[in-house]
Amino acid sequence: MDPVKSSLLFSELQETLHAKTEGDDRGVLLSFSGELTQESTDAIMLLAENAARTKGAKRKEQNRLSSVLVECLQNVSRHGWINDAGELQLFLTIDSTPLGFQIQAGNIVDFDMAATLRAKLSEVNGFTHEELRLRYVECLCHNDWSEKGGAGLGLLSMAKKSNGPLDYQFIELEDGMHLFTLGILIKS
Repeated sequence: MDPVKSSLLFSELQETLHAKTEGDDRGVLLSFSGELTQESTDAIMLLAENAARTKGAKRKEQNRLSSVLVECLQNVSRHGWINDAGELQLFLTIDSTPLGFQIQAGNIVDFDMAATLRAKLSEVNGFTHEELRLRYVECLCHNDWSEKGGAGLGLLSMAKKSNGPLDYQFIELEDGMHLFTLGILIKS
């Protein structure tokens, strides 16, 4: 990966970790910065499940965390920017908060994907819980699969399981790329 972009993701992870440990009772359960591969995905999932169980989360919370994490990693793998070396980089943190589990993920996206994600996230955040449920079922019934293999269910699923808005940010980089960060709170 371009050393500048790799460094940017690592710096964003460090800032996120630092912000989460200053003067509050939140605890970082898992942090990762690097290439997203099948092996790293499997390891992240296993570590997240173990961390949630160790933290004393109920089975329902553990399942929601796992489900949202899978959707989040799939979103990055399907829509993230792949560098000239064929690598897909991301940063990820999972921490325990007084309200539940917080997932924060970030990766590089191109200009077009940033515009698409902005529109989809704005739409999803505008839905009520009932509208999310109805739209999810509608997408399942119509089987509108994209060329990347998704049917638009990932963001809907994350919003349903978090039972709140998805927090997101785009930071424009020098070369027309964007650092995309997504924050999802899975309430207890």
